[in-house]
Amino acid sequence: MDRQEKLLSIEETSLYLKVPKHTLRFWEKEFNGTIVPLRTQGGQRRYTAEHIAVIEMIKKLRDKGASLSQIKQALTNGYQEGQAQPDKIDLLATRVAEVVRTEVYNFFIVEERNK
Repeated sequence: MDRQEKLLSIEETSLYLKVPKHTLRFWEKEFNGTIVPLRTQGGQRRYTAEHIAVIEMIKKLRDKGASLSQIKQALTNGYQEGQAQPDKIDLLATRVAEVVRTEVYNFFIVEERNK
């Protein structure tokens, strides 16, 4: 795991994006698989820059009055303002990479504690 990559707690993410913590948790469940934060050994959420970008997009669409179903459709279609639609394989690869990062991060945390 790139140790220089800044991981934000749910509290830090909430303050940074001005989105309540309960809303972040709701979006995580509502947009199943789109926002999958990393987890510490204790189960606390850690958000990457990629997560922040997705949450910002959801927030922007909500602020424009989009419904949850419209946002789901936009996420499914890979909607990004001013960008071409990304390939669904790229979206899947990003999600798989997040899972791998979580496992590697947790592995190194356990290794450091066992020293």
